[in-house]
Amino acid sequence: AGGGGASVSSHQASVSRSGGEETTDRLSKTSRAAAENFWAAIAKDFFWKTKHTGRFLDYNFDVTKGEIFVKCMEGATTNICYNLLDRNVHERKLGDKIAFFWSVERSDTDGQRIM
Repeated sequence: AGGGGASVSSHQASVSRSGGEETTDRLSKTSRAAAENFWAAIAKDFFWKTKHTGRFLDYNFDVTKGEIFVKCMEGATTNICYNLLDRNVHERKLGDKIAFFWSVERSDTDGQRIM
């Protein structure tokens, strides 16, 4: 079963929202090495109608140890639209801020990276 490992603070997890490639790579590695702690830190920032019951994260990817499964936050309920939009616009007063910015990377004819 999964879990355990290094801890990730809610602050560290939020850095991924505004960090660069190095931050993204570091957080990606942490999310795999310490999945339960990483996602628990992210989940702390959400509003939950009902909290999960039992383990936060449980999984088995080894067919020799039984059925393959992933269980995460079983029993928890939330409203994702409220968490991602309403809270940020109304409670955090971020309605005049850019919520999502997408930058497409491509290469020019010389193989140089262009943003």
